[in-house]
Amino acid sequence: MVGIGLDVALDSVAAAIDAEGRRAVPVVLDLLDADALAPTAERALDALGHVDVVLNNAIYVGPAGLARFVDTPRDELEKRIFANVTAQLLLTQPLLRHMADRGRGVIAFTTSGAGYAPVRRAPGDGGWALSYGVSKAGLHRIAEQLAIEHPELRFWNLQPGPVATERVLASGADLEFVVRGAAPVDVIGEAFARILDGAPDAFPNGSTIEVPDVVREWGSG
Repeated sequence: MVGIGLDVALDSVAAAIDAEGRRAVPVVLDLLDADALAPTAERALDALGHVDVVLNNAIYVGPAGLARFVDTPRDELEKRIFANVTAQLLLTQPLLRHMADRGRGVIAFTTSGAGYAPVRRAPGDGGWALSYGVSKAGLHRIAEQLAIEHPELRFWNLQPGPVATERVLASGADLEFVVRGAAPVDVIGEAFARILDGAPDAFPNGSTIEVPDVVREWGSG
């Protein structure tokens, strides 16, 4: 997804990776550009030689993000479902083929309670939009299915809980319900990295990892 200041953010991340003696290949991708999805994954493979870990974290954010269903335009429904589900599949497919050929790799998806938790509130009143919940429910099914199709690889859903990202903090009152009790980005980011770089049998294959619970367990261990 292209956003304000993204080029600066990519440069700073790449510089931090380079400082650790590693190599970064920044790639900008619009999830709505269907024809660019698989080629972008293939470009990354060509540039890096191989990929060990994939985290599908990007989502579509549009003008009807917190609209009720009857007020959501058709094009916003289509964009959100495509970007949050279909685009993730198309981007993952060539990376999965690569990992299957090598016989190892980890693919994870940032899921959300919106995809499986009971709905308690309407959007605008502390709840999520129907289109968001539906898209996350679709994404949520991928890891479990792929774990059956490719048991030699590892697939997980990572549920971060509320996180105080830059976008969330900049949204003001619209996402105040997320900010309340939200974890710092660094805490969840470091937990994601530790999980993805950890032992392949640390969590059941195809499972959903409730990351805040894991962070608490690590903190008390």
